[in-house]
Amino acid sequence: MRYPIKYLENNLVFNHDGECFAYYELLPYNYSFLSEDEKIQVHDHFRQLIAQNQDGKIHALQISTASSIRSVHERSKELVSSRLQDVAYERIDDQTEALVSMIGEHQVDYRFFIGFKLLLNEEEVSMKSMGKSVTTSLSSFIRDVNHHLMGDFVSMPHDEIRRFSKMESLLQNKISRRFKVRPLDKNDFGYLIEHLHGQTGMAYDEYDYALPLKKLKKETLVKRYDLIKPTRCLIEENQRYLKIEQEEQTTYVAYFTINSIVGDLEFPSDEIFYYQQQQFDFPIDTSMNVEIVTNKKALSTVRNKKKELKDLDNHAWESDNETGSNVIDALEQVNELEDVLDQSKESMYKLSYVIRVSAPNLDELKQRCNEVKDFYDDLNVKLVRPFGDMIGLHSEFIPASKRYMNDYIQYVTSDFLAGLGFGATQMLGETEGIYFGYNLDTGRNVYLNPSLASQGVKGSVTNALASAFLGSLGGGKSFSNNLLVYYAVLFGGQALIVDPKAERGKWKETLPEIAHEINIVNLTSDDINKGLLDPFVIMKKKKDSESLAIDILTFLTGISSRDGDKFPVLRRAIRAVGQQEERGLLLVIHELRSDPNPLAGPIADHIESFTDYDFAHLLFSDGTVKNSISLEKQLNIIQVADLVLPDAETSFEEYTTMELLSVAMLIVISTFALDFIHSDRSVFKIVDLDEAWSFLQVAQGKTLSNKLVRAGRAMNAGVYFVTQNADDLTDEKLKNNIGVKFAFRSRDMTEIKKTLQFFGVDSEDESNQRRLRELENGQCLIQDLYGRVGIIQVHPVFEDLFHAFDTRPPTQEKKGGD
Repeated sequence: MRYPIKYLENNLVFNHDGECFAYYELLPYNYSFLSEDEKIQVHDHFRQLIAQNQDGKIHALQISTASSIRSVHERSKELVSSRLQDVAYERIDDQTEALVSMIGEHQVDYRFFIGFKLLLNEEEVSMKSMGKSVTTSLSSFIRDVNHHLMGDFVSMPHDEIRRFSKMESLLQNKISRRFKVRPLDKNDFGYLIEHLHGQTGMAYDEYDYALPLKKLKKETLVKRYDLIKPTRCLIEENQRYLKIEQEEQTTYVAYFTINSIVGDLEFPSDEIFYYQQQQFDFPIDTSMNVEIVTNKKALSTVRNKKKELKDLDNHAWESDNETGSNVIDALEQVNELEDVLDQSKESMYKLSYVIRVSAPNLDELKQRCNEVKDFYDDLNVKLVRPFGDMIGLHSEFIPASKRYMNDYIQYVTSDFLAGLGFGATQMLGETEGIYFGYNLDTGRNVYLNPSLASQGVKGSVTNALASAFLGSLGGGKSFSNNLLVYYAVLFGGQALIVDPKAERGKWKETLPEIAHEINIVNLTSDDINKGLLDPFVIMKKKKDSESLAIDILTFLTGISSRDGDKFPVLRRAIRAVGQQEERGLLLVIHELRSDPNPLAGPIADHIESFTDYDFAHLLFSDGTVKNSISLEKQLNIIQVADLVLPDAETSFEEYTTMELLSVAMLIVISTFALDFIHSDRSVFKIVDLDEAWSFLQVAQGKTLSNKLVRAGRAMNAGVYFVTQNADDLTDEKLKNNIGVKFAFRSRDMTEIKKTLQFFGVDSEDESNQRRLRELENGQCLIQDLYGRVGIIQVHPVFEDLFHAFDTRPPTQEKKGGD
């Protein structure tokens, strides 16, 4: 068969029939966890995209391409900018080797290409344009004669290229209103053609197609050899498969086409293009060659068919026979179709649907072909593998090619084409960054770049750097949180972890490669730590220390700012201490005792009653404490021993004195984190708040969280909330400022619904609820920077990291961390 491509220019493909197609890559859109309304919206957009073409042809391709794991990891190395660069490079290299040994050098990506035949029917018919047309035809004839007689080159007049380029820019404008598209270039076409001719294992992003063009004054010349170069291979045609031999490999390829569709494809639920990406663990390609039949022509065809069927019916009646049920059914369908076409004025579409299955050997090919057939069978689509037609069906995949055969045409509507889910996929995370795990549905690696949100990335739906890790005990939230913070530090970030359960005290031993950059501040009840968490000691600015002192003392005593009698007394005492040279909370008690106001004494007694608890002296200093907590290292952990935190279910009114003091200390440490956030803006910082529910439930904690998130946004810092329930993040402002979200297993249906709501997906959808409930250890629902939702398996890769971050007691069998 003749190779259809005559000339290539940018995304324009000219064939030997004088047709020109404009090809685009339809940038895939995330389809997982969309509500039914959102799916219908996508369906309508695609239907309008198809229906806007009243005439002509459309060629849609779903192509399996390869992406190189090594090159992704090399690009990730470029993001590293820290004192721990060598350690980071070593970890990334070891990760690369581990992943390559597990899943191979390449991962399969699916790309969606769509080509539209450009029609020049808008051009005015004038003597001038007719003259041009005659000249073009004549020069085309002369070029063909030259090719046969003299040289192996193709020439294309600039006038013709310009005419089609104008049409192409109008078309692109039209399409991009509904979908994100990218015009193809010579490299895309080269990759596609080589892929179809048996070349495997090429990384899409690294492929280059050398196509030298010689630009003359009125025309461009290109060697025919350069155009057909990507097809270099030996093809041996057998009855039901092709054997394609390349220099280094042999590929066996079979082609299926649709024989019949025996039932209705339901929408949403039967989006073939979307589900076949998840169904098969081997790559397959699909081509849709669509010829548009105008409404007038379609009506005429339908009415002719109707006449034929009526004749059959009449003939049966005249000869005293019963009309066959198939004729009656066909008549009903024809009448229905006639009504639809007459009312909607829509076109009909002649669809040639071809599936390409390839394998390294015949046994594997047979197995894969059976899997594909079964998948389509379940969708009521009967496939056929026509004898002796393999090479013809193979040619249908080549851009600007013709439909090979009419035997298997399906007449369909734009609704049918839109319901196939063309362009729908599951995408999560970034193209490079921290390898965090893999997508559970597609098996694709998921990379995160925590600092990216603040850079206003194209397509992102949030510029919030804050993240939330939700889930009940034992699901893996602390483990995953630790893993992400560790890698963020390796990549150049600086972290402050507030660790109220003192679970990270051994990190210097378990992470020896970064031990010199780990600073563990262990605030025990020893005298040496006395007053270290006193607001007047820990905060650098006077105003900040006064403000924190008020927050802590009102929190402990329950005196509200609305209390017109007590609050001014307490406020006055704190301000007086704030003006002195020596400052501390114990001096506030002295100040209150010297106040003549009768209410001052009881307030002083109330505050003093807290000071004799074993670790309370961390909060109270006499003004002589000069120690300060240093956060110079890349990874800083603040632990307070003996904290007694309330359960997530305990209401604030039920807090015991020990719980009140514990939460007060967390508030102090978290406020201290504000100072940390305001350090060097060029460095990405993380403030990690474990057990965040304990202070998110109290007014001071909520206010503080909002302050942290807002400051973080401005100062290139992410605040990570590790908490059990979505309800802990009740404050709407706070919720709206959380970017990337992780939700681990939950059994409680109310909590599941609230989590789904927090992620912005349909909380009443039973399949969504089931997926969250059935998550295993280390699996989580994730919402990335672009608002895309999916399920990933967190993958630590290294055993030493697994043991370092596993927070469960050693007595249990280790399967995953909390």
